[in-house]
Amino acid sequence: MITTTLHQDWRHMATSPIGFYNSIQEATAHVIDVLSDILHVNTIFIAANDGVTNVIVDSFNREEVLVRNGEELPFELSYCSLVLNHSADHLTISETSTHPQTRDLEVTSTIGNHSFTGIPIRMKNGQGYGTLCILDAPSAQLTETEMKALKAMAVFLGYVVELEKDKIDAEASSMSKLDLISSLSNKIRFSLTEIWGATDLMMTTELTEEQQQYMTIMEASSRSLMMLLNNILDYSKIESGQVDDIEDPFDLRTMMENVLSLYTEVAAQRNLELRLDWNLASSPIFIGDEAKIRRMLINLVDNAVKFTNTGSVTLSANIQSVTNAPEAKLEVRVKDTGIGISPNKLKMWLEHDFGPSPSYGNPGLGWQITKQLLKRMNGTMTGVSEPGSGTEIKLQFTLKIYQESA
Repeated sequence: MITTTLHQDWRHMATSPIGFYNSIQEATAHVIDVLSDILHVNTIFIAANDGVTNVIVDSFNREEVLVRNGEELPFELSYCSLVLNHSADHLTISETSTHPQTRDLEVTSTIGNHSFTGIPIRMKNGQGYGTLCILDAPSAQLTETEMKALKAMAVFLGYVVELEKDKIDAEASSMSKLDLISSLSNKIRFSLTEIWGATDLMMTTELTEEQQQYMTIMEASSRSLMMLLNNILDYSKIESGQVDDIEDPFDLRTMMENVLSLYTEVAAQRNLELRLDWNLASSPIFIGDEAKIRRMLINLVDNAVKFTNTGSVTLSANIQSVTNAPEAKLEVRVKDTGIGISPNKLKMWLEHDFGPSPSYGNPGLGWQITKQLLKRMNGTMTGVSEPGSGTEIKLQFTLKIYQESA
């Protein structure tokens, strides 16, 4: 019985992917299947417990049905408690109706007199997590080879449980970090919004030219910090696997227009021209994850505006092909006339993953988020650039074509 004091929740463990098995349930089913072929006994079962309740995870009954999957029993009233509290590496009782430890248990009066063998399942630190058990005819004995097979399977299940424990601990740690980051981000975002609002109000009053410059710097800094907060939260969700994939109808053109509108004020201050180059003859309505696409475009447009002092930033969309699904392979481009970067550095950015901290040779958090989100959409990212001649980044991904019902 795989006893799982692990967070006192064996049910969670039985549904979580680990290693080369999709779940502990799958691993226990494999063990039961193997043992039922090599051991000619009546009943084999694996149970899990939290120290209070003993639960049958998986079982095999050859003729007489003695245990069933999902059956529960108070731990102290089960044979499994005797196995885990036993100092040796196994417990064998030849006749449960006469043995002093089992004769008065309710389970004995329920299933009758049998021989019982239990092997504890333990972690590397010796902590018990469960038992692998055999029930057979009274006085039946296992051979030395059969006992070795049982012990080997118990060791195997111990490793499986430990892998699952590590995975659950990692998930719990990841979620606690994400909760902390979310909480801090929301608090900082609230303060930034107030600063942002106060700055906008100040800009409507009579200010000297020097004061206007200061207020412009404050507003730009507030926007940059807000962008950074959003990216940190997005990156944390991606790292912890808390990103949902959504497929809903949305208007691609309107979304692209809204992305550009976020930078209207900044562009006006720099005399930059923001362009939308819409080259789709079909309806702008597609089915996909609008939030992901919006986040990717914001990250790329933000970079383009940041590194373009004169000229323009152009956001465009083209359909590369249409399938019978029907689906469309889209190419969305962000092109600027900014400072540009060397082709070698751009190639490195496109081909390699970097950490979240921007540095020399590191494109920064927004770039990493875009690559990770695009990867989830099975898309590709390419680009061309030359120092002093601007940069063009191309995203290719597939969206379903929205079709109105007749």
